Amino acid sequence: MASSSLTPAPQREEHMLHIGKQCADPLCHLVDFLPFKCPHCNESFCQEHYKVDAHKCTEYDESKFNRVAPNCPFCFTPVAVPPGQDPNIRLEAHFEKECSVLTGKDGKTKSAPTCARASCKKVLFSPIKCDSCHQQFCPSHRFPSDHTCKPTSSASRPSPSQAAASAAARRQAAQANIGKATKSVNAQANKAAANVKNLNAKAGAAVANAAQAASASTTKVLKTDR
Repeated sequence: MASSSLTPAPQREEHMLHIGKQCADPLCHLVDFLPFKCPHCNESFCQEHYKVDAHKCTEYDESKFNRVAPNCPFCFTPVAVPPGQDPNIRLEAHFEKECSVLTGKDGKTKSAPTCARASCKKVLFSPIKCDSCHQQFCPSHRFPSDHTCKPTSSASRPSPSQAAASAAARRQAAQANIGKATKSVNAQANKAAANVKNLNAKAGAAVANAAQAASASTTKVLKTDR
């Protein structure tokens, strides 16, 4: 009778069946009281075989879980590979449409943003913006102390007290302009009233002279009739 190449699963005592689990690796079957569960095949393994390479997991898809951003060999730009897509197909598309060396483009448009730290340059699928220097970083370098942060100048952005002082100055200037305009209108109104008063006086004097002339003419006619 030919012997099996696989190690037979050892028999467990009945009172120990509910404690721990046997490693699912066909060459191990070690009873582990704190087993590891593979998230891809949902089998339980011991500490030695829980990794996908150790138990040769058949459900593990490297293109989905081991995402990479290879550099273009011509323009050296990191090329982001979407989940589930073959990196070779993504690189071919980059060669045809995006590569600044092969297409002659200026290369200013990147396929994906990269970490602003000079020694990192990881492709950012979820960029984290620093509130001090306003640049984008990966999770490892998101804190100011991790990327030698150089805060941007705040001179162009006035502080709240400066903004309030500027608004108050503008209000005072506006009120001063309104006061000047009001004085000018009042002066013009007073001048117009004085002109009307002079015209009324002249008109009264003319009426009085006309009445006096008419009275003298009437007196002269009466003397002539006598």
